[in-house]
Amino acid sequence: MAKPVIFVIGASGNVGMATLKALSSKYADKVEIRAGVRDPDKAEKVKAIPGVHVVKATQGDKAQLVTTFAGVTSLYIVVPGAENRAELSIKTAEAAKEAQVKHLLVVSAPIVLEKADTVFGKQLREIEDKISKLGVPYTILRLPLFVENYFGFKETIQKMSAIIGPVDPTKPYAAVAMADAGKAAAVILVDPSKHANKTYTIISDRHSHNDVGKAFSDALGKEVTVTRNTYDEAKKFMLGMGMPEWQLKGAFELYKLIDSGSSVTNPENLSDFKNITGEEPTSLKSWVDAVATAFK
Repeated sequence: MAKPVIFVIGASGNVGMATLKALSSKYADKVEIRAGVRDPDKAEKVKAIPGVHVVKATQGDKAQLVTTFAGVTSLYIVVPGAENRAELSIKTAEAAKEAQVKHLLVVSAPIVLEKADTVFGKQLREIEDKISKLGVPYTILRLPLFVENYFGFKETIQKMSAIIGPVDPTKPYAAVAMADAGKAAAVILVDPSKHANKTYTIISDRHSHNDVGKAFSDALGKEVTVTRNTYDEAKKFMLGMGMPEWQLKGAFELYKLIDSGSSVTNPENLSDFKNITGEEPTSLKSWVDAVATAFK
């Protein structure tokens, strides 16, 4: 009997890679794992994951994807970081329906719950709305801020023993480790019927920037201070680093929800990861301890 086919499109990014690693380590003997990337010749890291078959697949290229998705059981649409990601993701989902894919798993984020119009919320809400009405069993996986974003503090921690950012350092928010996002996605993709037409928010830990500073202080054996700069200062720096203005606007809207203590960025329920995987999520301390040498 043929194995179920799991397809991850947008596979070369961090979320896709984390999912492929989780699938490979736990389910390679049970499912066929396919990784869709725009340029297979540049996907050496994806090819290095045992049991993963890399294929060319471009999000939004509906004509190509209908053929590429033939025989796929579960498709994971890792929504791209492009400004037109709603259009690309919806076309990808429509191609999956035409190819008779049995289940769709789609990345989103908790900011869709914010009533005010936001850049990320508008994009992702459009995707969620379309997926829910497509007529294909689906699961929405909302992912908050990633703890891996703290690698953005690497230089200032190394050179200044400091974390600098515009977010109120006293305000807690939910965050997720890539590995946890990947584990949850893998469980859903392998046994999708249990998760049909459900929406989950995958959270590893709840903490503030002050907590992040303390975790690095403890792990590195030196005091890491937390300094709040202005949003104007942060904007100038981030634009200088090449961040697109639309993406910066979306990020700042998210940061200001943290500043306000919004339940969108600091929800009560943190249990979805454990309920799906049966595992404890990654704590801030364990994540920092594991990566601390990179910050020395």
